Amino acid sequence: MVNFFLFCFTEDSSKYKVSSPQNQTTDTKSKSTTKTMQPSSTSMSPKYSKRTRHASDASRGDSDSSASSVRGTSPNKRLQSPSRTSSPHRLGFRSSTSSTNSVASNSSKSSSSSLSSDHSAMSMSSTPPSSSSASSSSNSTPESSRKYGTDTDDDSPPVGRKPKGGFSESSGLVGLRNIGNTCFLNSVTQCLSNTRCLLEYLVKEGYSSDINTSLSTMKGDLIRAFGNLISEMWTEGDSNRALNTGPFKTQIQKFAPTFTGYQQHDAQEFLRKLLEGLHEDVNRVTVRPRPIHTDIDDDLSDDQKAMESWKRYLRFDDSKIVNMFVGQLKSSLQCSHCSHTSVTFDPFWDLSLPIPPKTGTVRLNQCLDLFTKEEVMDGDERPTCSKCKERRKMTKSFSIQKFPQVLVLHLKRFSPTERWRGKLSCTVEFPVENLDLSKYASSSRSSCNYNLIGVANHSGTTYSGHYTAFCRHPYSLQWHEYNDSRVTPIPARRVCSSEAYVLFYELSSASKL
Repeated sequence: MVNFFLFCFTEDSSKYKVSSPQNQTTDTKSKSTTKTMQPSSTSMSPKYSKRTRHASDASRGDSDSSASSVRGTSPNKRLQSPSRTSSPHRLGFRSSTSSTNSVASNSSKSSSSSLSSDHSAMSMSSTPPSSSSASSSSNSTPESSRKYGTDTDDDSPPVGRKPKGGFSESSGLVGLRNIGNTCFLNSVTQCLSNTRCLLEYLVKEGYSSDINTSLSTMKGDLIRAFGNLISEMWTEGDSNRALNTGPFKTQIQKFAPTFTGYQQHDAQEFLRKLLEGLHEDVNRVTVRPRPIHTDIDDDLSDDQKAMESWKRYLRFDDSKIVNMFVGQLKSSLQCSHCSHTSVTFDPFWDLSLPIPPKTGTVRLNQCLDLFTKEEVMDGDERPTCSKCKERRKMTKSFSIQKFPQVLVLHLKRFSPTERWRGKLSCTVEFPVENLDLSKYASSSRSSCNYNLIGVANHSGTTYSGHYTAFCRHPYSLQWHEYNDSRVTPIPARRVCSSEAYVLFYELSSASKL
């Protein structure tokens, strides 16, 4: 089997040595922009834990995870992001995609060009580039021995006025140094830094009194490291500085050893593990409760079932991080024989959306239509009807019971089963403002209008590429591009592109009322 390895440049390097599987060595010159790559699905991430659905579907596998990386376990280790083929349930929404709130990319090319794949298999070094192969000595220093440091960059906006909330409109416009294939980490960190509810929770140190020292693996060390980094990013200072993420990386790789070393990883997988660790550090549950094995009373109304299911979830996982990022799905199975409909409710941290296999431009609601398309379960997939007590042909569907404050949408540009298909690079048009999900709410009382606040972008191919971020400043509401240490203002029309990979939406103020 041909092994494919990943490969990327840090910003200040001038030459790397890349070892082939035959222990041969070649020199590769760096480009003017930072380059990294999309990880292989076979080497990056742990297998998902299967989400509890109807018992008859427990044997179904998760075949729709990203090809670049099998996504990691969720903050609730019994939970997995919904997948179209992984369970009898799928979720979707229809967005309002009028010309006033949906932007299209002027070009499918990024300013950060992708690295072309070599015909020979390439392997990633497990250590950062040495001083002999990189012009910047900071990139060769192990991150565990550094404090948050800075370097300079010429592209930063001028200092602005202070808005309500205590931060100036130029605060947070700080780059993050690439310390060795860490653009995936930088991209996700910038998106979370511009998520206002999380930002204020961390910077104002509201988490300090919430730290769980009994059940948490890290005893608060991970959220303290991440909080310190975010606080430093939002501290008034040199507008041209760029911070070193080494201390934070040291803690995340203790929590999730898969991120040890300097290989490239999938940004969406990293986000899931980071949220899992942050949640665990501030989980309000300090004594592990006994699990409840009895089923929820079928005579209850659907809303009552949803409330009971949510209460059971919070018995194990209850934190401010859950309050921000976790929603609840309602999944329905209808028997074709007796027409009985059984419902279950499951929490979700993000939604993975398939992209229709076509070139050109597609709309976000088309991805959701494909994800939520009613599916018939027959043959070996037939579930057992709770009324008939026999395996029957059924149809399945999803709706959203509870909307999270921050909605994360993962565009599945990589296929785990079609290795040679490559990356789906078509532009997915998505609304920057007023993403309306009301059609897909299980209750008309649900609040479901969202505004875009961040995009993690992946440029390049399945085997090589680079992560950047587009983020809307939470106070000035202006958009900026974060390319490792470089931060530049951008117009809103640039936000939607063929490189969008993970979308961050925030519930609008009107929906919170």
